[in-house]
Amino acid sequence: MTSAKPRKNRAPLNLLMGIIGLLAIMAVVPARIMDAPPYTAAPFVLALIVSLSVMFATRKSDEYTLGLWGAGANAAFAVIVAWMLIAPFFEGFYDGLTGNEAGMNFPAEGGSIAAILAFYLVFNTKRLTGAL
Repeated sequence: MTSAKPRKNRAPLNLLMGIIGLLAIMAVVPARIMDAPPYTAAPFVLALIVSLSVMFATRKSDEYTLGLWGAGANAAFAVIVAWMLIAPFFEGFYDGLTGNEAGMNFPAEGGSIAAILAFYLVFNTKRLTGAL
């Protein structure tokens, strides 16, 4: 009779990828703001893709990592909704108030960066602060 193999715990890998993803997005944001050439941010974007993929695959390692994933996903969703629905309203209101209607101040592609940043910030903040 064979015994079942114990399942390997992937939670430490998930937590490590959370740190790597946070560091990578913190390198991508300044490169994007300063309009750096795309090849300068490419390694960090690759690290983000790998990090997010591994985190998605290992999110159900235990209840703790699943809770962290849920908190990060909720924050990312809230930020993308705010970016797409609420921010244009305030931008239009401000532009109408000041008479400066030259262009769009909130580019649509910035929403994805803001959502990923919010995901990693909330994931790691909840990890470091616990259940506050």
